[in-house]
Amino acid sequence: MAAAALCLRNLRVRYGDRFAVDGVSIEVRRGEVVGLVGPNGSGKSTTLAAAAGLLDPFEGDVAALGLLQSADPAGFAMHIGFVPQSCALYEELTVAENVAFFGKLFGLAGRDLRRRTVRALSRVGLGDRGGHRVGALSGGLKQRANLAAALIHDPAVLLLDEPTAALDCAARDRFFTDLDRLRDDGHAILFTTHHGEEAEGACDRIAVLERGRLVACGEPRDLLRAPAGGRALLYGHLRSRPLRFAVQALRTKLAAGVKLEVTGRRLRLAAGSNEDLGRALAAVLAEGFELESFRTPPAALDRRPAPLATEAA
Repeated sequence: MAAAALCLRNLRVRYGDRFAVDGVSIEVRRGEVVGLVGPNGSGKSTTLAAAAGLLDPFEGDVAALGLLQSADPAGFAMHIGFVPQSCALYEELTVAENVAFFGKLFGLAGRDLRRRTVRALSRVGLGDRGGHRVGALSGGLKQRANLAAALIHDPAVLLLDEPTAALDCAARDRFFTDLDRLRDDGHAILFTTHHGEEAEGACDRIAVLERGRLVACGEPRDLLRAPAGGRALLYGHLRSRPLRFAVQALRTKLAAGVKLEVTGRRLRLAAGSNEDLGRALAAVLAEGFELESFRTPPAALDRRPAPLATEAA
């Protein structure tokens, strides 16, 4: 097995008296895509920011190609390409000017900078857009320009924070095509998402965060397959007790065969497939139900917990 290009060891990040990230350890190898999955507030973006060297951890280490961020921040940064959620580019400059600007930050200049700028734009399908002003681009093209800027110094590791959050379906499909190509080129890629279906389709491994802790990490087929009994299950804990009419309204949005049970602040979803379970979870979030935490039973369990008793919400 190839050595890890990115290694997070017992990472802990504290905000005040609260640990937003608590003991997370993840490795990502070259030519591998790992998805960091979890509900809002689970610590995904904080983990990624610490992995990029943008936050100093309270405890733990971050290393890229064996180089510790704490020992050599500048050298570590040369191995990292970071793409934030929002556009990090100057909208009044052209795409090529933006990419070249970031190249200069990494010490590139002259003919080498020009060559690398052309190559970075070509890698994300923007070879004919270099002269276009960033402010005039669509959301999908801005995201690709963001990615080109992260690739200018040819980093071993790419970190992408919710890269598809504002993209339409066509732009999202194009993004994952780019992601596959970058994986084939040998980059180690870690990206965050709260869409399980995205992670299942794009990732070699999935790491699941809950309240800042890593609760599962493995291949999608192992994490997301239905448990014994042919039912895919999810148990959740809501931030507040929902009103009865809100639960009833949510049930009308669920596919046939999906069962929703709510007892106080506890929630249970059961579906015939992981695809249906993922869509049901998306409907829960879309209807404004806020999950403090959730879990799925391990795939190897032969027994399932007893159903929650029905109770008026």
